[in-house]
Amino acid sequence: MIEVVDTYGVRSLHFGTYPKQSAMSLAEPDRLELSYVRAMLAGLLFKPEPRNILLLGLGGGSLAKFLLNHFPECRIDAVECRSAVATVAYEYFGLPEDARLAVHVSEGNDFVCAEAERREAEYDHIFVDVFDHQGLAETVNQQDFFSATRRLLHSEGILAINLWGTQTQSLRQSMSLLNLYFDRRTMRLQVPGRGNVIGFGFGQRAQRTEMGELKQQAKALELRLDIEFPRFLRLLSYSGWR
Repeated sequence: MIEVVDTYGVRSLHFGTYPKQSAMSLAEPDRLELSYVRAMLAGLLFKPEPRNILLLGLGGGSLAKFLLNHFPECRIDAVECRSAVATVAYEYFGLPEDARLAVHVSEGNDFVCAEAERREAEYDHIFVDVFDHQGLAETVNQQDFFSATRRLLHSEGILAINLWGTQTQSLRQSMSLLNLYFDRRTMRLQVPGRGNVIGFGFGQRAQRTEMGELKQQAKALELRLDIEFPRFLRLLSYSGWR
């Protein structure tokens, strides 16, 4: 079931349950309403000018819309398993028709496995936000999914995956797979006041950066994008990286 609900000036997308799959302020439709979506952009601290982006899980299209608005040189492949969700994103959430955005109707796991077989690593940012009405989609929490996304990621690129912290076993499995396939070049961010945990995996040529070195970058990005990057920087921690 796909539901669009307007409450107190916020339009939200639901899949038949209470949790919001996407949300948009009706007064500020281009702003990222949900804090976990903003937190997924913490990878911009390390690679601030995304060009080739893979977005797994379109939802209402808020992240795709934000990236198109703020990064005119970027190109986005967005993968959504239900065509009806993509239709809702265009009709109710203002996702623009843009030549830089290609929407693929496919299961995320099927898409990345097929793409990893036929082309070289290309994406400098991969965002994974693939949930169903129960939680993280089971097809994501698999070895072949993490292996394929790793092969599709540029050697200096970053993967960000939205995880649900209250699902302890699923979270542990996801972080274990992330550490395995990204050779422990990983970080995590507990989203303040939410159950979301954002996991980050870095390409093979990425170098560990001390947090203090990123403070100026965080301040500059906050001014540019109106996102609380200094706060996210304080909450980032190296998960497996030594």
